[in-house]
Amino acid sequence: MQYHQDPLQREQLIRNYLLKRLDAGAQEAFESHYLVCQECFEELGASELLVSGLAETGVDQRRLEDVLVLQFSGPAQLTRDSLGLKSLLQGMLAQKDTKVLIDLGRVSRIDSAGLGLLLRCYSHAVHHQGMLKLLNPNAEVERLLRLTRLDEVLETYHDEQQALESFPK
Repeated sequence: MQYHQDPLQREQLIRNYLLKRLDAGAQEAFESHYLVCQECFEELGASELLVSGLAETGVDQRRLEDVLVLQFSGPAQLTRDSLGLKSLLQGMLAQKDTKVLIDLGRVSRIDSAGLGLLLRCYSHAVHHQGMLKLLNPNAEVERLLRLTRLDEVLETYHDEQQALESFPK
C-alpha cells in the first residue's frame, strides 16, 4: 500500500490500526512501514495521544453529609496505563477529607497498579485520621479484593446509604 499518496486513507488506516480493526496481514505491513517511516511514526503517536485524551475518564466529587464521594464520570479501568488511575489519584491526594467513599461502579477492571493506588488512597486517608471505603465494586473487583485480602482492610458496600451510615458521625 502507498501510505503517502492519500492522507485521508492513511488517517483511516491509522484509525483502524488503533481500533484493532486491521487483519493480520495489513497490521504487519503497516507496522513494518511505520517503524521505518518517521512521518507515519509521528502521526501514529499523535493519533494515540488524541485517542487517549478523548477517552479520558474524570473523577467527579460530591459531598453527602460529611463524606466526600469520588465517582468516575464514565467507564474506567484502574490499570497501570489508564487515565482513570491518574484522575483518581489526583482527586484523592488533593483532599484532606477524613471520610472518603470511592464509587467503583463504573470500574470494570483493576490490576496491581490499581490495587496499589487504592492502598495509597487508604494510607492517605488514615494519615489524616480518616477512613476510606469502597462502593459498588463489580464481581471481578470483589474477587480480586478477596484474593489479595484487601477486603479485610477496605470496607466495601453495595448500597450508598448503608456506606454513608457506616462512617462515624
